[in-house]
Amino acid sequence: MPHLIDFDTAIELMQALPVAQTVPESCLLSEAVGRVIAETVLADRDLPPFNRAAMDGYAFDRGSATNSMPVVGARRAGEVEPIDVPPGNCIGISTGAAVPASCDTVVQFEATDRGDPVCIEGELPAAGRHIHTQGSDAQSGDVLINAGTRLGAAEIGIAAMVGRQKLAVRSVPRVALLTSGDEVVACGIDPASHQIRNSNGPMVTALVERLGGHVERHVHLQDDPDSTTGTIQRVVQSCDVIVTTGGISAGRHDYLPAALESLGCSWVISGVRMQPGKPIRIGVLGERIVVCLPGNPVSALVTAALFLGPVLRAYLGCDPALRWQPVTLAEGIKSNAARTLLRPATLAGPARVSVPPWQGSGDLVHTAGTDGLVRLPLTDRAHAGDTASFTPWP
Repeated sequence: MPHLIDFDTAIELMQALPVAQTVPESCLLSEAVGRVIAETVLADRDLPPFNRAAMDGYAFDRGSATNSMPVVGARRAGEVEPIDVPPGNCIGISTGAAVPASCDTVVQFEATDRGDPVCIEGELPAAGRHIHTQGSDAQSGDVLINAGTRLGAAEIGIAAMVGRQKLAVRSVPRVALLTSGDEVVACGIDPASHQIRNSNGPMVTALVERLGGHVERHVHLQDDPDSTTGTIQRVVQSCDVIVTTGGISAGRHDYLPAALESLGCSWVISGVRMQPGKPIRIGVLGERIVVCLPGNPVSALVTAALFLGPVLRAYLGCDPALRWQPVTLAEGIKSNAARTLLRPATLAGPARVSVPPWQGSGDLVHTAGTDGLVRLPLTDRAHAGDTASFTPWP
């Protein structure tokens, strides 16, 4: 194994990779949820575009109002006919309706007797009450959605609000996933006593899709140097990112590093002082990024979240930086003063995490139901109440 670098240096090197953003493509609004927008969305007019009643009630001019006022009509949402509301009078109004120009206040129905004249109980509301004023949300030309935003339900609604039927979004990064190991069989096959099922393939595929990428091809490699090299040659032209699992440690049958090097891959990261995930490798092969994850499933999950996730975000024009937040530990735990320990953890309260017991980097079972990763302090033992850092799963 080459000289190991510390975790923070590895993160800096990963974030400095020469990643070219994917090209934009046009996408129907109805199909854009989850995509990353490649343009800014501007307000095409003031929002709201008129003074809008925020309650069902009565609208009036606060300066001439009394607790008992004649009702001169009613206005519902969508009506545009002008209506005159003389001083000292009011008009019934529905939520969402345009407030007449002569009115500046709305009192909700529940604060009145709903009569004619209407009697308002208690003190009159302050001027401007229950009116959503024109341009208070945004003014024409304001930026509503920034480029690089992943589109959720709210952003889809905002785009529709300004009349957008299509959006320019980043094309999806294409991933070639190469799992490895003679001892690994597909999920639908009954394994022999010395075999295990391929959990890394479905797990990494799910993570890639969650991060906005797409696994174009998933090939399982046998432990053979020639077939390993040949497979990489076949998939490299049809992807933006090559992701591998296993085959990168110091074993006699770990052929991936040599195969990739023979094709021109230059390593940026070749092992990190971290647990789990020490063998992680990241390299550049032509215009493509290569992310080699360890074979143990917890190691693969952790390093995919910490290294592959930011790479895919960079392709999509998003900020690749990991989101860490300070937390305290709910209980004491063995740590390490010489290398960074990362553990799947569960949020146990506001800014407080609990780390489930685990049996090593092959113990994927203990990750079920966890919320993210906690980075333990560099010490031999961390105690309950100690401060650590937490990042959620992608």
